[in-house]
Amino acid sequence: MVGQQSTNGRPTMDLLDILAFVWFCLCYFGYAWAVSYGPLKSRRGLVAAVNDRRLQWMETALRRDIRIMDSQLLTSLSSGNAFFASTSVLVLGGLTAMLGSADDVKTRLEQLPFVTDAPLVSWEFKILFLMGLMIMAFFAFAWAFRLTHYVGTMFGALPLHPDADTEEAKIHAKKTAQLVALSGRHLNSGLRTIYFAIAGLAWFVSPILFAIGCALVTVIVYRREYKSEAFTVIDI
Repeated sequence: MVGQQSTNGRPTMDLLDILAFVWFCLCYFGYAWAVSYGPLKSRRGLVAAVNDRRLQWMETALRRDIRIMDSQLLTSLSSGNAFFASTSVLVLGGLTAMLGSADDVKTRLEQLPFVTDAPLVSWEFKILFLMGLMIMAFFAFAWAFRLTHYVGTMFGALPLHPDADTEEAKIHAKKTAQLVALSGRHLNSGLRTIYFAIAGLAWFVSPILFAIGCALVTVIVYRREYKSEAFTVIDI
């Protein structure tokens, strides 16, 4: 697929590439809007079910004399967020190196029979596009990681077992669970961005394949949230 020529003679992105990018925006931002503000906000899904278990966790922790197990769980959550944030930085570094040698990468990959021909500016845009997604994912994971530190502070301030039935203790447990849920929400946002970034790899092969990948990711994310076996098990 050869790019069109602009008025100054430089090749521009093909119309199919532009349409594929618009379709990505509809899938990515449209799903995020539907979950946060649209019709899916009021629909019970996996996140809502897990949030109930988080509240149950904190209410149970109130009645424990020894909370070592809870501390280990919080450490595990923090480590997971740190892992994803670090991975995003590593991928971003690789994409930066790829951008510096975009011409060479383009020449090599276009030797493959299934990779469509495209101008260099199109390849550079696709790499920048993936870099943008990884930056968004990093900020989501980094904020989720930071929130787990705040959760640790809130958890350390939980009232002791003898005061578990007081109104103050119940409110504190609820707020701690809400903070855990907030961390989980940003983690989910980062993971969803990673899913779409993986679909974005198909853009180097074909814009049509990229559009199909975006649609598949949207369907997969929706099914895992609202139709998965995990949701059925957790939503007790």
